[in-house]
Amino acid sequence: MLGRKRAKTAEHEDRVVGDEEILAAAKTLLASDGLIAITPQRLAAAAGVPADRFDVEAVAAQAYRETAVAEIAEVRRTVLANPSPVEQMRALLSWLSTAPEDSDGVRLEAWALARHNPGLRSAVQDGEAAWHGLVASVIRRGARSGEFPQADADDIAAHVISLIDGINAYQLIGYRSDFDRMRLLTRVVQAELGMIWGPKLADALS
Repeated sequence: MLGRKRAKTAEHEDRVVGDEEILAAAKTLLASDGLIAITPQRLAAAAGVPADRFDVEAVAAQAYRETAVAEIAEVRRTVLANPSPVEQMRALLSWLSTAPEDSDGVRLEAWALARHNPGLRSAVQDGEAAWHGLVASVIRRGARSGEFPQADADDIAAHVISLIDGINAYQLIGYRSDFDRMRLLTRVVQAELGMIWGPKLADALS
């Protein structure tokens, strides 16, 4: 069951259907207004059930998990459609550094709220591990083909992802210019992978 508090008179079949409806309502709230919108009152109103029929923290965690899994799967398909590791990395960096503002905002909300929600913390950690795995797999593929240097793919992936998380957080609050943020990422990508990346930024590296 998906964070549903047991109703004494409810039949099992009704509980399963209700869980699906509640989760769908939570995912709709998340997509429109972020994780902070998944409150007992708003979720109850959106799902059309009393607030004492579900565990809002568990539902929020599952809504975030399923949304993150779907997003990562979509990006993976897009990235792997490119023929070479270099092009895969370019596609991956382009998506990560220009992800929709609402996607970055939800991730930041998730990190903050996860401090007090163990289920959400687990979902966030799994999501970060999936992103790390995708970046590291492209790096390893490039190292095998000779397009990237032989190096610790996990360390490089962690470096790149942590920087992207930081510059995306900067973007959300309007700190530093787009050019400055991309220049920081471009320098790291060049130093770690030996590739020039970033629109109109090659001259900034000289």
